[in-house]
Amino acid sequence: MDQFAEDPRIRRSKGAVLAAAVELFVAGGPRAVTVDAVSERSGVAKTTIYRHWPDRAHLLADTYRSCLPVVAQPGPELGPEESLRTVTRALVSGMGTAPTRPALPHLIATPLDPVESRALPSDVMDQTFAPVVAAIERCAAEGVIPADTEVAEAKHQLVGFVIMSGIDAGCAMDEALADRIVELFVAGRRARG
Repeated sequence: MDQFAEDPRIRRSKGAVLAAAVELFVAGGPRAVTVDAVSERSGVAKTTIYRHWPDRAHLLADTYRSCLPVVAQPGPELGPEESLRTVTRALVSGMGTAPTRPALPHLIATPLDPVESRALPSDVMDQTFAPVVAAIERCAAEGVIPADTEVAEAKHQLVGFVIMSGIDAGCAMDEALADRIVELFVAGRRARG
C-alpha cells in the first residue's frame, strides 16, 4: 500500500485537482484540461499535480473516468431481465446527472479526436459498460433474447439509446425511461430472433 494513501492532505489535493479538471472538461472539452489551467483553477501547485499524475495524459484519463457514470454489477439473485433493467437504470441515472450529462458531448467526441484519444486507456469504456455487457450476455444465455445475439452490437444499441436520451435536454433521465429502453431493446431483439 502507498505510504501516503491515507494522508488526508493528499486526498484533498487530488480531489481538488480532479474537480478542477472535470469543470474544465465539461466547459471546454479535453483541450481545456491543461496542467496550467488545472493548477490555476484548483489552487494546487503544478509540482504537486505532477506528483500525482506523471503527465497530462494520465490526468486527462482520470478526468474522463471521473465524468463517466459508475454502473455496479447486479447481484446473482436478480433474474436476467431484471439485471438488465437494473444496470440500465443505473446507466440512465448516471448519464442524467452531473458531471456526466453536461460532459456528454465531450465524452463522445474525445475518443474520436486523433490527438486526445491517445490519452484514453483502451479499457476505460470497457470498464464502464462491463455490467451492461454481462447483463446482455446473461439475457442471451437464459433465453430472454436470442442466444446468437451479437453482444457488441446489442451493447451499442442499448447504450446508444441512453446516450442519445442524455443529449436531449428535454428528456427525463429516470427509471421510466430506463424501463422503456429495456422493453424496446428486448422486444426488438426477440423480433430479430
